[in-house]
Amino acid sequence: MTAAEEVAKASLSSTVPDEDDPVLESGFKASAPLMSAWTSLVGPTLPHLSRPLLDRCGRVFAVLAGSPRDSEGWSQVVQEAGDALKRAQAKFKFDRKKAVHRRGRYASITCGISYGGGQQHPGNLAHTPHNRIVVDELLKNDAIRRLAGFGDACMRLYAPRLYEYYAGTMDIVCRDNPKLKRNFERGVFGAATFNLGPKVVTYVHTDHQNIPSGWCAVTALGDFDYKKGGHLLLWDVKLAIEFPPGALILLPSAILRHSNATIAPRERRSSFTQFSAGGLFRWVECGCRSQKVFSAEGNTLAMTGAERWLRGVGMWSTWGQLKSALGRK
Repeated sequence: MTAAEEVAKASLSSTVPDEDDPVLESGFKASAPLMSAWTSLVGPTLPHLSRPLLDRCGRVFAVLAGSPRDSEGWSQVVQEAGDALKRAQAKFKFDRKKAVHRRGRYASITCGISYGGGQQHPGNLAHTPHNRIVVDELLKNDAIRRLAGFGDACMRLYAPRLYEYYAGTMDIVCRDNPKLKRNFERGVFGAATFNLGPKVVTYVHTDHQNIPSGWCAVTALGDFDYKKGGHLLLWDVKLAIEFPPGALILLPSAILRHSNATIAPRERRSSFTQFSAGGLFRWVECGCRSQKVFSAEGNTLAMTGAERWLRGVGMWSTWGQLKSALGRK
């Protein structure tokens, strides 16, 4: 674990909404500290209500964003997105060796702009011509695009400074290489993963190649009883969170160990995740060149890992800032 991740883990203290103090129509609640034992966090009464999780400094480090207010229309979007993933699973030609991996036993497709793992510069993740057609069908699907747009909008609402950092980084990366193609126009995230299932139940893991203070946007899909299974388990803050199909959760997946509760034998669960590789941010900080080249030229990074962490959590909104931004007391 890096020094930045150690600082990150030390600063997190989980909190859950206090039902006695509703403060926003969007469903935000004030927060109270958890006990040391695991806590089951039941979803809001209405699916469009949201709940933040705060650290001990009152910063929003994760958001149970729920779904848009158009519940009937959103149900159709969720159904269509799930169907799109089923079609993709039938068409995509998978490497069988990659069906079992450190996150679980299920097939997935990752696409978009990334940097790391031996790449000399940022690039679009490669696929065979056949599989590229399948990926393009997913990215052009109206329901998938709505899921992506909702993830972007929620990040912009709850963490506007972090959102601008992501957006600015992507703008610089794409200006540096105009041949790069974003998954979605104006999309703030560099890449996306379609976890196809049929039973996406992840092992305990972190997404360590993302920046520690960064967020990923995860939307659950499928047909399962979310009261009995499919919960998002956050091990470091001891939360078991109901995660119904169509709901969105934003979380710092690089530092929080997370997994899913199992689902029943005949149920199906998939998910759609958006994220940005930490390498993209390092590329920009090094003046659009690799850190190896940057260092060989006699340069040094302006910040240490711990300093970058503190800058990163400084981009998280505090509870007071969010209330003030919406003109609430």
